[in-house]
Amino acid sequence: MPITSSRRSRRSALRLALLTVACLVLSLSNAHAQQPQRITFSEAVRIALDRNIALQQAENQVELASIDVSRARMNFFPSLSLSSNGRQTYGRQFSQIEGEIRNEQTQNVSADINSSINLFNGFNDVATYRQARLNQEAGQYDLERARQTVVFTVMSDYVTLIERREQIRVQEENLESVRSLLEEVEAFTEVGARPISDLYQQQAAVANAELALLQAQQQYQIAESNLIRTLQLDPFQPYEFEAPSVDDLEITPEQYDLSTLLRNAYENRPDIRASELGIQAAREGIRISRSSYLPSIGLNFGYGTSWSSAFQLQDGSRMPLSEQLDANRGGGIGLSFSIPLFDRLTTRNNIQQARVRLENARLAREDMQQDVAVQVRQAYLDYLTAQKSVEVAEVQVQAAQLALQAEEERYAVGVATLVEVSQARAAYVEAASQQVRAKYDFIFRERLIDYYLGILDPQQPLL
Repeated sequence: MPITSSRRSRRSALRLALLTVACLVLSLSNAHAQQPQRITFSEAVRIALDRNIALQQAENQVELASIDVSRARMNFFPSLSLSSNGRQTYGRQFSQIEGEIRNEQTQNVSADINSSINLFNGFNDVATYRQARLNQEAGQYDLERARQTVVFTVMSDYVTLIERREQIRVQEENLESVRSLLEEVEAFTEVGARPISDLYQQQAAVANAELALLQAQQQYQIAESNLIRTLQLDPFQPYEFEAPSVDDLEITPEQYDLSTLLRNAYENRPDIRASELGIQAAREGIRISRSSYLPSIGLNFGYGTSWSSAFQLQDGSRMPLSEQLDANRGGGIGLSFSIPLFDRLTTRNNIQQARVRLENARLAREDMQQDVAVQVRQAYLDYLTAQKSVEVAEVQVQAAQLALQAEEERYAVGVATLVEVSQARAAYVEAASQQVRAKYDFIFRERLIDYYLGILDPQQPLL
């Protein structure tokens, strides 16, 4: 009995050990599966360019435009078709050899090859090809602008995420400061140096600080969700977005001239170039409509042969297949000429519609130029404001750092309280956070000018 109990104990211990090992392996695998994926700004741009739906749709539009160009180019080539017909007939037929009506069934086979080419159609094919080429080139510019927009969106979401992260750090420092002050007030109220109302007020301040931290964390999660949505990532997987560091970044402001910025935007913006190509394509649309007023000339060619079981020789025998196909072969060539006389005003209406489309294209370009001017002007003013904010933030950080050093020295000699030191530290952290946000905002405003100028490079880093 003791030996059996000992064996049972060893088995139980072994089972417990195996179960522990299995749980440990499972927990390690789950921990490994939940490892957050680290994504830098450059990787985020690459992911967005690969997965963005709007960009994929723009690429599809370019492909459709390429197909239209190929279709228009093929209009200059002749058409070629091969046709063959087979038929079997039943019924009463008159036999010329026997001179009587007989019930017969006959087989017939024919084969033809035909070709036609347009020689002149009022330059419709030429204008159609030019219009397709212009639309294709405009689609390329639209695709380039779509890429820049994707990069700009990622940049904007990234900067927002960084700012929300800094807000969390500020609120954490603030919560630590008010909790330290609460400890001081509790100590004072215990000895009767402060009224009990001060304790209640400070407890409410701690609760408000905790709520502010929770709200800052919620805003960060929302910004992270927006960035995940922009990158088309799996929302069930954890991610860690690495922010570029601006601690050692030297801010070098650029001296911009507003008039020069506007001229560069008009010259470089891909969407403006696409609108100009759209105007040229609309002009070709008018030429396409006018082509219906002119005559059309075409060249046609046909060649074929046939075989019939009803075909017989004078002696009543059937001609061999090869001989009959050779005997029945033949072809022809023809020239067609057509002059429009009256088409119920269809051509005139088409020309009027094409002119309206041209006018709408011109109005769209003018409206776009006005929008670009407003965007560039606003970006220029925001850039100047961001530049000034960096300068102010640097002064605030220096002042807050000197104030913190002074309070720490006063606290060391017993002149200042811990509350004053905590407040000075919170002010320094807030000023440092403002400096980081100001630097990131300055970089963002600088890249924003590049975006509105149409020179934003997807390969260019954020810093």
